[in-house]
Amino acid sequence: MTRVGFQKSVRMFHKFSDETMRRRGADQSSRESVAALGAIESVLKAERLFDASLLEPLAAFTNLLQSSQLPPDFGDYSFGDALLAIEEAHAELRQNAEQVWEFAPELTDSAAAGLGCFATRASTAPSAPEHAAKLRRFVLEAARTAQPGSALVVGALASPDLPLAELAARFERLTLSDLNLPQLEELVRRSIPEAQRSRVRLERYDVTGSYAAFAEGVKTAVGNASGPAAAESALLSLIESYDVSAGSAGLSALEEKPSLAVSAMLLSELGHGYAPCISEALAARGWDTQAPNRAPLSPSLAFLRCLVTQHHIHALLRRAKSAVLISSVSQVEWRGGPGSKGAAAGEPSDLLSVERLVERLPEIAEVKAEQSWEWRQDPPAGVEQSSMLSLVEAVLV
Repeated sequence: MTRVGFQKSVRMFHKFSDETMRRRGADQSSRESVAALGAIESVLKAERLFDASLLEPLAAFTNLLQSSQLPPDFGDYSFGDALLAIEEAHAELRQNAEQVWEFAPELTDSAAAGLGCFATRASTAPSAPEHAAKLRRFVLEAARTAQPGSALVVGALASPDLPLAELAARFERLTLSDLNLPQLEELVRRSIPEAQRSRVRLERYDVTGSYAAFAEGVKTAVGNASGPAAAESALLSLIESYDVSAGSAGLSALEEKPSLAVSAMLLSELGHGYAPCISEALAARGWDTQAPNRAPLSPSLAFLRCLVTQHHIHALLRRAKSAVLISSVSQVEWRGGPGSKGAAAGEPSDLLSVERLVERLPEIAEVKAEQSWEWRQDPPAGVEQSSMLSLVEAVLV
């Protein structure tokens, strides 16, 4: 069991670190790291809930586990394993409490209309040729090795580079899902030949299962608050009450497992509408719209995003016969005009709380193929804006 094994690993390293600190002394940073290990151990014992401030120490510890720098007895648990273990501990701690959230992916027209903050930032323009070619090649190679039958593309509006025509030709049925049905219809008209469109099914589906409930919860919390401080407290309670398990997460309203599921350039975008949704509600009351961008809301939202992205990964592993997962993993500002070599302006920022996509995969994942590449995104001509350089990683599981 992941939780038992990971709990043992944390306990061993906490004891080792504490003893080392007592023998040799330690600076403030080391003392904080040891205290964080102790707090994570308490979480895994179901003595307390995970604090968003522990996210970075957790990622650092699992990175160390996967680096092979520790003896084998510590295990090689990933960040994904750690999140699932924490979720299991949370479920034990809350076992006598009433369930607050549900995984609710299917949306009515009225609910979908109120989710503008969460809409996929769809683009009809092709990406940089090299990025587009590598993404298409990886997906098509996975399609060639998949069993015949059906394919599912979740968050189909997230990438304009998907080989949708080829997928429609390869599989008997192709389901495309996202939040915006009219945009999906336009995508089909633009990308798939008319002769193959009868094989295509469109589905409005929220892969996080959280957006409608979050938007309604924010509206209630802010609307009923007597002032900004009360609103912040109510919002924090809403975020920290999230209690959906990874096993509840789905990919589609259809019961059957697709032969191939594809999630491309979606993972790092999941949950990024949470903060703008809160800002909109605060603006309507004339209050500070930057509150979700600082503590205590910002770290709590970061942890919520971690959970919903992990749930999506879990659903891909559990609810499809095979799955392609492609995502930006880190990003850095890149100075230098189109066509020039340029240079990074600062350090890359991790988009998934880890340095590599495989660190988000739990131990149940069997990686059949993987690839990585850089994707440079230059601003449109005439726009005074730096380019962005992203590290993109792809896995077939």
